[in-house]
Amino acid sequence: MKKSIKCKPVQTALFAGLIAMASLPMASGSAMAAEKGYTNYISDSIEVPIRRGAGYKFKISRMLKSGDAVKILEVASDGWAKVQYKKKGKNYTGWIPSILLQNQPVAKDRLATQINKTSEVEEKYNALEKELNTLKERFTQADTELSNIKQEKFEQSKELEHLKSISSDALKLDEQNKQMKMRLNQLENQNAIMKEQIDQSDDSIKRQWFLTGGGVLLLGLLLGRFFRPPTKRKKWGEL
Repeated sequence: MKKSIKCKPVQTALFAGLIAMASLPMASGSAMAAEKGYTNYISDSIEVPIRRGAGYKFKISRMLKSGDAVKILEVASDGWAKVQYKKKGKNYTGWIPSILLQNQPVAKDRLATQINKTSEVEEKYNALEKELNTLKERFTQADTELSNIKQEKFEQSKELEHLKSISSDALKLDEQNKQMKMRLNQLENQNAIMKEQIDQSDDSIKRQWFLTGGGVLLLGLLLGRFFRPPTKRKKWGEL
């Protein structure tokens, strides 16, 4: 009776390669001749035979490719494992050397997954770098606008101070203007009063001169009337 044991993961590719090479048909001479003289690489597409029993004497029922997933049902003491695999939606069972099994995907699949992740990360990095460049451009524009706003604010502050100074001077000038208007009104009033007084004085002087001239004339007439020398009377017959 076969004794079941716990399967230990083994990642030795050498033995798997030898098993696969043993199970694959040999290449034809014409194909080998065609590749002679050219650089080639060892293929990583390995196919593993699934047998009907635990041993190399049993027939091969199917070939599984490297990286195919299988479910371990039983492990024999001689290193063979009974596995269950799926093909075209149906489940099949068979035996395979447990040394060809490992508990993680093969390196090719892991590499493809890692490449996809790297591609995604690279895409995200490129997107973030593009966004960063956009943010840098926006920051530069914002910084330029901020500098312009600061300059405008400085100029407006200077203009406001100038306007305040002008406004203060304007208020002073307005107050002085009002005082000068009041003073001018006072002077005009005084000038009108003085002109009236001058006119009155002129009329009074004219009247006095008129009266004085009339008095002198009257006095002269009176003096001429009373102090005129007597005239001699002419005798009859004198010329």
